[in-house]
Amino acid sequence: MYRPVSRRRVLTAASAGVLSLVSLVACTSNGADETTASTGTPAVAPTQATSVATSLITAASRAQADATAAGDAARAKVYTGPALKAANAQAKVLAAGSAAQRAEAELGTDATVLGISPKAAAPAEIIARTTLKKSNAPVLVLLTGDQSGQNFTIAAMAPLVQDAKVEALDPTSEGSGLVGTGTGLAAKPSDVSAAWAASVAFPDPKPSQLVADDPWSSQLRSDAQAQSKALGAQGVFAQTHEPADILGGLRLKGGSGALVFAHLTRTDAIALHKPTKLTPSKEVTAVSGVKTITTEAQLTSSEFVAFVIPASGQARVVAARDQLIAAEAH
Repeated sequence: MYRPVSRRRVLTAASAGVLSLVSLVACTSNGADETTASTGTPAVAPTQATSVATSLITAASRAQADATAAGDAARAKVYTGPALKAANAQAKVLAAGSAAQRAEAELGTDATVLGISPKAAAPAEIIARTTLKKSNAPVLVLLTGDQSGQNFTIAAMAPLVQDAKVEALDPTSEGSGLVGTGTGLAAKPSDVSAAWAASVAFPDPKPSQLVADDPWSSQLRSDAQAQSKALGAQGVFAQTHEPADILGGLRLKGGSGALVFAHLTRTDAIALHKPTKLTPSKEVTAVSGVKTITTEAQLTSSEFVAFVIPASGQARVVAARDQLIAAEAH
C-alpha cells in the first residue's frame, strides 16, 4: 500500500523563544469546448505520447535539484504555468537541503500513458503516471500541448494520495474526451475545487457534500491545528486555500466521470502579538531569503490537486502536492 506523499509545514516551539518552521516531506485554465466522449482518434499516437511523456519526465528529473541558471533554463523547456514556478522553487529547496531530502523527492524516469485527448481538441492533453524513484510511489502527470498535438509541457504533477483509486480512461488508441465545463458530471470542476478549498481552511473549515474526505485533506487540517497549537499564546495562525485554475483533465472510460487537475494557492499567515525573534525553516530561507521573523509572516504555496469527479456522487481527491513558492516576513 502506498503512503501519501505530502509537504507539511509544522510550527514547533523551540528554545530561547525561537520558533522554527519545519518542512516534512512524506507523500492554464481549461477553457476547451465541451467534449464529453472519445472521438475514436487520439491527439497523438500512443507510442508518441509515451515518448513525449518519458522525455519530459526524464528532463524534469535531471533538473529537479539544479538551482543554477542552467537548471532554470532546463525547467523552462519542461514545465508551463504554475508548475514551472513550483519546480523552480523546489529546486532551490532541494539544492539547499540534504542528500536524503533529494533522494526522497527524486522523480523516476519511467512513464505510463493513462489517457490522451481527442484529435483536434484544444489544448491537447496527455495524462501519464510516473513514480518517485526511492519509494516507487506513483505520481500523476498532466501534459498539455497545442491543437496540433505538439509542444507538450508539464502542467501539473502530483503523487497519489493514500488508498486513492483512479478509474480507467478510454483506451489510448481512441482518445478520452476533454472535461470542458463539466457537463454530465456530478459537479463542475470549479465548484469542486472551491468546495475542497473551503473544507481545508483554518481555523474555520466548511465541510462539503461535494467532496469526500481523504487522508491528504485530513492531514492538512490536522497539521494546521498543530501549527496553531505550537504558536500558542505568541500569536495567531490562519491558513487559506484559494482556487486559481482548472489546469485540465480527461473523461473516464465511457464518459462516466472525469479526472481533473486543479491549481490552488495556499497561504499560511502568522501574526505575533509581540515582537519576537523567530527563525524560519531552511525551506523558507531557500525560497525567499527570509532569515528572521519579528512580527508577522506570510507563506505562499502552489497546490496541485487531482480530483475524480463522477457522473453522480461525491468527488474524490486522488493526487495532491503543494510547494512553497514565496514568503514574506516582518
